[in-house]
Amino acid sequence: MIKVICGKKGVGKTRVLVDSSNSLVEICTGVVAFIDGCRRSKLMYELNHKIRYINISEFPVKIDSSDVFLGFLCGIISANYDVNGVFIDDITTIVGNDVDGLKKLFEGIKEISDKYNIDFSISIEGDPNSMPEFIKEYY
Repeated sequence: MIKVICGKKGVGKTRVLVDSSNSLVEICTGVVAFIDGCRRSKLMYELNHKIRYINISEFPVKIDSSDVFLGFLCGIISANYDVNGVFIDDITTIVGNDVDGLKKLFEGIKEISDKYNIDFSISIEGDPNSMPEFIKEYY
């Protein structure tokens, strides 16, 4: 399953992700990962200590495209076969706004989600009405 939380800056998308990840970790037996695209390490203090907080800016490789980010996600999953949920805050900060790249990313995430039964929740900044159809289907 993929769920997209879309809205303009300051509407509470990150809060929804934090609350959702904290709720999921309480009921699942596997790993929950929270990937912070905004590079705000203060978030880790709001997350349950069982959640694997990943600050994308801490890695020496620049993760700035859909292909690289899909590889990054595959690395998380290959290292933890019991991943139940992945929460990604502000995907466009990580991979940019390229529509073709985002489409490829969402196709890859759907394939991963279906194959490994992992729930993804993704926040994206912008007007929900102006998002491409391939993103709207996950609202």
